[in-house]
Amino acid sequence: MKRFALFILTLFLFLINTSVFAGQSLVKKDISVTANDGFNLKASLTYPKVKGQKEFNTVILLHSHGTDSQWWLDLPQKFLDKGYAVLTIDMRGHGKSVYNSNLVKVSWKSLTNSAYKKYPDDVIKVIEYIKDEFNRITFFDNYAIIGSDIGGSAGVIAADKMPVKPKTIVLLSPVVQTRGLYIPVSIAQLSDVDFLSISSAEDSSATEAEKYLKRFAQNEFITIASPAGASGMVLLKNDPEVIPIITEWVGQYLKN
Repeated sequence: MKRFALFILTLFLFLINTSVFAGQSLVKKDISVTANDGFNLKASLTYPKVKGQKEFNTVILLHSHGTDSQWWLDLPQKFLDKGYAVLTIDMRGHGKSVYNSNLVKVSWKSLTNSAYKKYPDDVIKVIEYIKDEFNRITFFDNYAIIGSDIGGSAGVIAADKMPVKPKTIVLLSPVVQTRGLYIPVSIAQLSDVDFLSISSAEDSSATEAEKYLKRFAQNEFITIASPAGASGMVLLKNDPEVIPIITEWVGQYLKN
């Protein structure tokens, strides 16, 4: 709770500061990765163009069910302005990740639970590709995961599987189990990771999920109730306070 108290105390000061990275030139890489079953995954890696810098703290953004990476609004830019790298992934069946191994277009609406259960491995596959492709630059020694509903579930399970754990995980409108992705055990095994969870005060399913998931957390599991009557990534649009809360929470863990 000490970290959360410090977070609340310093939030205002962070909001009025202008980042030295604002207006910095950016490097953007469009990522195309073949999943273990041949599905075509699309992602985007963006980071500030800083001469001589070979290591970036990184934020991974995993979108809601039925949306895509475009729904993050200006959250990615807020992190870029602070000097972080940002990785956005279109989960299979969403956005640009819609072609299977036979180049047949597949929508999230037709995916089975067995396909959704591949989401965590898809996330890991993209990260492994970036590590190999950009081996002269370090992105995932210090990183955070932000995920909304099913994206959060995929991120938690992926983090549990990865050898280097994220410094923190932020969940928007979390779920205990969805489409075959059950996360309480993974949360319990992420024993050194602090969680921040944000949901609408009117979203009873998400607030009940938070209460349940908090029982499994070994470290901090902080919950914030948004007054906006929305869920998932729509909170970013309907509640203007959500984005600065997220960026400053992550900033406690990924200090440049």
